[in-house]
Order: sequence, then C-alpha cells, then structure tokens
Amino acid sequence: MKNMNNTKNASAGRLINEISRAGHIYFQHEFKKFNIGHAQIRTLLYIAQNNGKTQKELAEFLNLDKSSITSQLQILEKNGYIKREKSKLDARKQVINPTGRTKEIVPSLQQVLLAWTETLLKGFDDNERVDIFNYLQKMRVNAKNKLSAIHKYKMDNC
Repeated sequence: MKNMNNTKNASAGRLINEISRAGHIYFQHEFKKFNIGHAQIRTLLYIAQNNGKTQKELAEFLNLDKSSITSQLQILEKNGYIKREKSKLDARKQVINPTGRTKEIVPSLQQVLLAWTETLLKGFDDNERVDIFNYLQKMRVNAKNKLSAIHKYKMDNC
C-alpha cells in the first residue's frame, strides 16, 4: 500500500472513484441473480422503506434527474419489484410501491451492502471506523455545498 504522507499531489477524488468502481463491479456480480444493476439498488431500498412516494420525491431524495429515475423505475417495474399506481390524493401523480418480490429480497440486498462495508473496513479498529465515517460525512457535506454553489451560479446566470 502506498504511503500517503505527502498529500500535496494526492487526489481524494481518484481514490474515491477507484473504490466506487470496485463497488460497482462487486454489486454487479452479487445482484446479477436478481436482475438488478447497482444503480437500481439504492432506489429499490428507498422504495421498500418509503411506500407511496412519487417519482419526483424519489428523484429529489436520490439526487437524480427525471430521465435517470424513469429508466430505473422502468427496469424495476419490468422485473416485478415495484408497481406504480395513481395517487389517491392527486390523480395526476403516480405513487410507487414495492411488491412482495422486493420485500423478499431486501434482507439479501442489505446483506450484500453490509458485506461490502466490512470488506472496505477490514483491518480498521472501532475508533478508526468511527473516524472514517465522520470524515466521509464531512466530505459529503463539502461535495453537496459545492454542488449547491454551482446550481446557484447556474440559476443566477441563466
């Protein structure tokens, strides 16, 4: 393992990207038996835990554009994991609910995610694990703040 004592020219983004790519390959392998790609997992788990959300609410929570969420929902619906129904409150909207098939596989999906976390944290003690999650949370906040600033700049200069 490369010693990162000199971080002046190091790229956190590159390291995160490498870990992310490895995760995608792992999840692609593990979720193949469910006919689900790694991109649909977060969406499916959110739906499983939040019955009756609209497509717009999903897109906002998952920070995805309309076309991405539409594509994911089409795949999930085709494979029998979700169903879309007209909202009882507003007939113009559709709500998304998990099917029995989703409820059956959620524990397996969560186990795969937990196994990947354990793979990443192998060799770290409890204190280091807490530190890692705190650092990652900070990085996430920094990333969201940067994206908010970019969004604001775009809105101000349209």
